[in-house]
Amino acid sequence: MKRLKYIIGLLLVATTTASAAPITVKATMDSTTLLIGEQRTIHLEVEQPKIVTLHFPDFKENNILANGVEVLRTSSKDTTVIKGGNLRIKEDLIVTSFDTGRYEIPPFKFEAHEPGYSSEYLTEKIIVDVVTIEEDFSKATIKSDHDIIRPGFNFLRIFQYFTLLLILACIVLIVIVSIIFFSKKKEQPILSFDTRDRRTPQELALSSLMDIKEEKIWEKGQQKKYYTQITDTLRNYFLERFQIGAFEMTSNQIIEELKTEEDAKLVEDKISQVFQLSDMVKFAKYQPTKEENEMSIVNAMFIVQQTAQTAKQEQENDEGQPSEEKSDDGKPFTLS
Repeated sequence: MKRLKYIIGLLLVATTTASAAPITVKATMDSTTLLIGEQRTIHLEVEQPKIVTLHFPDFKENNILANGVEVLRTSSKDTTVIKGGNLRIKEDLIVTSFDTGRYEIPPFKFEAHEPGYSSEYLTEKIIVDVVTIEEDFSKATIKSDHDIIRPGFNFLRIFQYFTLLLILACIVLIVIVSIIFFSKKKEQPILSFDTRDRRTPQELALSSLMDIKEEKIWEKGQQKKYYTQITDTLRNYFLERFQIGAFEMTSNQIIEELKTEEDAKLVEDKISQVFQLSDMVKFAKYQPTKEENEMSIVNAMFIVQQTAQTAKQEQENDEGQPSEEKSDDGKPFTLS
């Protein structure tokens, strides 16, 4: 009987000690400086008694840590038993950013539920600097360990060059004569000044997007090339349609620039979806789903269709431009 009481007493002391053990939470980052589009890891670590139920922050509904820093994915929780019977639980967050600047990640909140009461524990905040690569070549100098060697007169080398040029000239002459001969024989025009593609920017863009859609190179693992083709087609369309230097702009600059265009406001969300997903694939090595790949090409075609100029607008834009030289029958002048 005394032994039983002794054992019960020991269990009560152990339980009281475990309950009184402190709970510690902390968040650390591999490096608080990262290049735009680069990935970094935030380590969350908790030490707690076994009897405590501690809830980690949930990033499924909201993966934005700060305005410009987002969580790409989380690791599974790693639990180990440490000295005193307490638990050490670790979880890693893979984060990135696509905009330069300094961002403040607020403290991470952990909720603990113990028998009889609940409480919250906060980590320290984290300051992150997102930078881009800048190189200054203004002070760069080119030096050589050898003096400049001036070659002397080489008659054999000059003769070789002259012979090569003569052969090339003969080949070009033969090609030209062959073209003229066969062109006259078939009674077909040799040259034509009217060689421009008469399709509108809308037609060119939709034709290119349709080819990309049918090729489906993303199914072959060429995700980066697939999104590069889509965004380059849209950049060229924006250049012709809205007269903006889309190829010299970042994705965010294009989105902001198009906010001033009335026609583009109707598809602002579609433009953001295509360009932001493209940046994630190209810079953050994000692997989009089949639905995201198919939605991106559909959104790109929708953007072109909704912002295309009407025939009347195109006619107004062409007013004041010098007319093309035409023959008497009104057709473009060609050389036969």
